[in-house]
Amino acid sequence: MSEDIRIVTLAERPDLAGRVEALKGNWPEFMRHEPIGERFYLDAPQDYAEYTLVALSAEDPGHVLARAHCVPIGLNDTPPKGLPDTGWDGAVRQAHLARLAGYKGDAVCGLEVMVRQELRRAGLGTEMLRAMHRLAAARGFRHFVAPVRPPGKADVPDLPMSDYIERTRNGLPDDPLLRAHVRLGAEIVGVAPASMIVVGSLDEWREWTGLPFGTDGPTIVPGALTPVHSDLRHGTAVYVEPNVWVHRAL
Repeated sequence: MSEDIRIVTLAERPDLAGRVEALKGNWPEFMRHEPIGERFYLDAPQDYAEYTLVALSAEDPGHVLARAHCVPIGLNDTPPKGLPDTGWDGAVRQAHLARLAGYKGDAVCGLEVMVRQELRRAGLGTEMLRAMHRLAAARGFRHFVAPVRPPGKADVPDLPMSDYIERTRNGLPDDPLLRAHVRLGAEIVGVAPASMIVVGSLDEWREWTGLPFGTDGPTIVPGALTPVHSDLRHGTAVYVEPNVWVHRAL
């Protein structure tokens, strides 16, 4: 796989911004309406081009195979100290404030790896994780961290994340994405209990999921890591997603 691809930053290939943005992943529809995420993806091509990695075909250097978003953040300590309970959203806010203040930070936070559907399971996701580690080390950062969205957690939405991360297989995390991070030298350092929050009207949730949302309380939604909580009186539903912080010293 590594001989067939070339990984560059978007700053090196700004002409690819449209193709990078057009790359579609397998995020559930409701996740596309998370307000911090919506804003980040609008700003990333301009604000974080040097931290956006793009995998290109060696045979066709205009063909985007994968992308990875990361941002510099300030921790001023060794994780888990300094890592926000608000996980993904908190890291985006920290990056924004650091950029406005002109502060480089001391950690690179990996936010996303997205691979073309037909190339998943081919090892390209792991190559993108390695590339984020290399980028962070080459620029003199002390830490690589990531608020990981473990895909297997969606199969057990009622299980607390703290219990889920205890599941292991052959001494490694049972979840495939957490296992990939650990194999590359990272360690699990905690749970971000409110990493992403999606709030919408019941009608919006019905549109996003195709579910009736006709009862008060928790609703199991495909792709959600925890139940979505409905409030019929106010006509709204709220999803609060936990993620898992991982850390690798550089």
